[in-house]
Amino acid sequence: MKNVLLATTFASLLSVSSFDVSAEIAPVSFQDIPEVMTEFDTAKEFRKKALTYGRLPHRSEIDRVFPTYVADDNGKPKLETENVVSADVVIARNPEPVSGAVFNEWLVPKEKWEDTYGELPQFVEFAPFKRVKTIKAIPITDEVLTLLGSEDGETAVIAVEWNDQGMTVYKDGYLADGGYGIAPEEMAKTYEEVEP
Repeated sequence: MKNVLLATTFASLLSVSSFDVSAEIAPVSFQDIPEVMTEFDTAKEFRKKALTYGRLPHRSEIDRVFPTYVADDNGKPKLETENVVSADVVIARNPEPVSGAVFNEWLVPKEKWEDTYGELPQFVEFAPFKRVKTIKAIPITDEVLTLLGSEDGETAVIAVEWNDQGMTVYKDGYLADGGYGIAPEEMAKTYEEVEP
């Protein structure tokens, strides 16, 4: 009887623990999906119309962890990534806060910043920059979400170079040829279509 009780208890523990373990969604590299990449052949071109603020890092920030915050579903700040500041980056900021005094700020390699905005910031205080580089972007449709392995038909997780956990992309948002996603509200608010 004792062995039956032990076996039952062990089986129960196994089923409970496996039930509680949630499978982590592996980010998908959309660049490896031919059906997605062919969409970029006829994709519209966009330019960020909103200004992006940029500054050089303070000496005291070098080699420190730098958090990037985005808004969660309720508009509250949520940690997206943490990266280490070096002298080879520009600290970028969206003009509007995520919430309160918390801004969406991220690190951009100086070479990429200069290619995107035409010039480097000169100071450690934020200054406004207008994007000169355009992007190609495709809408995230039901079909694209399926190709990206969406489990809920509303979101998917794509691989990005700055975060091993990937980036969540949303239905009706966009995939950019630069390897990232743009949320629907962000696209409408900050990008404009470039006429051919």
